[in-house]
Amino acid sequence: MRRTFLDRSLLEWEVYVSGGQPGTQASARIYFNCMTDRSRRPLFLAHEGGDVADAQRALGEMTTEDLLTMLDRAEPLP
Repeated sequence: MRRTFLDRSLLEWEVYVSGGQPGTQASARIYFNCMTDRSRRPLFLAHEGGDVADAQRALGEMTTEDLLTMLDRAEPLP
């Protein structure tokens, strides 16, 4: 599942879930890509539960305000 939303600066962001095994370095992560400014580095945030299906379900239920809060906490990809 992919979603798009606008941040407070009116930049459009795409957000989606990807990952692997819960409890490992490859557990579920939520990724943010700026669609308006492709020069911005992608950002990510680990999902608390680590399970991809749970993270996707949660993403589908989040409000734009929830996404903005997560975007503020996200870190650049290494």
